[in-house]
Amino acid sequence: MDIRLDKSTATSAVLKVTVTTEDYQAGVDKRAKDYSKKANIKGFRPGKVPMGMIKRMYGQSLLVEEINELLGQSVNNYIRENEVQIIGEPLPMPAENIDWKEGNTFEFSYELGLVGDFTLNLDQNIEGYEVEVGDEDINTSIEDLKAQLGERTNPEEAGEEDMIFGDLTIEGEEKPVKAMVEIADLATKTGKSIFIGLKKDEEKTFDIRKAYRSNEKVAKFLNRPEEEVKDLNGEVTLKVISINGKVEAELNQEFFDKVVGKDIVSNEEEFRAKLKEILEGNYKNQISNLVDGKLREALVANTEIEIPEEFFKKWLLASQKDLTEEKVTADWDKYTEELKWMQITDRIASENNIDVTAEEIKATAETTLRNQLMMYGLPTDQLDDNMADFVENYLKGENGQNYMNTYHQVRMGKVFDIVKEKINLETKKVSVEEFKKIVQA
Repeated sequence: MDIRLDKSTATSAVLKVTVTTEDYQAGVDKRAKDYSKKANIKGFRPGKVPMGMIKRMYGQSLLVEEINELLGQSVNNYIRENEVQIIGEPLPMPAENIDWKEGNTFEFSYELGLVGDFTLNLDQNIEGYEVEVGDEDINTSIEDLKAQLGERTNPEEAGEEDMIFGDLTIEGEEKPVKAMVEIADLATKTGKSIFIGLKKDEEKTFDIRKAYRSNEKVAKFLNRPEEEVKDLNGEVTLKVISINGKVEAELNQEFFDKVVGKDIVSNEEEFRAKLKEILEGNYKNQISNLVDGKLREALVANTEIEIPEEFFKKWLLASQKDLTEEKVTADWDKYTEELKWMQITDRIASENNIDVTAEEIKATAETTLRNQLMMYGLPTDQLDDNMADFVENYLKGENGQNYMNTYHQVRMGKVFDIVKEKINLETKKVSVEEFKKIVQA
């Protein structure tokens, strides 16, 4: 088999493949022999159909199957063995008037988009952060946790911190709609006074714009788009179906165990110290993600990479069935940014011999699972004996996509670690409130 790479530009090439009889004949014969063993043809016993008849009846399809398999293997092997850096996948070029007969020589061509040479610019100045968690931040977190972990109640009448569920009748609409009122979410005393004191099955008529001043609040109240409620005014009537309240959790051992794990702490002082540690850890993760985003943005913006635009557009449309030319055009900057980032990370990984082991993938998957269980308040220590099975099942999930996602997560983490060692990362101490403003900016 003859394979030749013809480069027209630094980022465009055509891969030409010539397939001769010697390349495919043995494979075609084997396919015909295997097919004859299971073919069910009238007048012949299974496995006794003559090879000549199999070739006459199915020879062309067997030839096409063999050559297609040969092409896939040989093109991939050539690219890998010759270290041809490509974008996406090779695109078959149209071949006209192919005479599918044994004994013929066949020629095929593939269009390739190549990764152009580029200089990686790691001379970057990035600002990082260190969040200082103070006593007030810990107090706020404790109050939030007490509210979250408190017991749900059904009070006889609505209080300032309760939620009301009911049927809302709107003038001009035939049927009532379901509505939920979070009294604490109402901005004014006037709005809150409308609902405080209401009881189950009681009806209340009120001016919707006195309760909710903005279209956003009205839309949330009615669970409708803002556009639909901008002209809604006047009186509506709410019939109370149920009232839900919550009693704050007490600051005791049961509360400590729910938040930080069973028997990790035994008093409030230890709990506050552990909570501070957890909060600082959470902020470290947010800071890492924020810095990683800044790094990616800076590297992409400051690294000149030539892109074979025509090929890239063609490959995007070929690889994603639901994608349209209009969508590609509209999101072109996002596609090219992602492509550049992939090339940059591949270069960093290659130059630094980054490798990802199965043990690292399993360890990262286990951390992910434990974090998910903690979010739902489930005790992870009781699952230790079966954690290996949970991890294995997780990595097999989504047809193996969880495994690939975890692999890329570990690999990307290593890429960022290397980059952070080489850039100028200046760390600035900030308060929790300052950091929240930075994230929202």
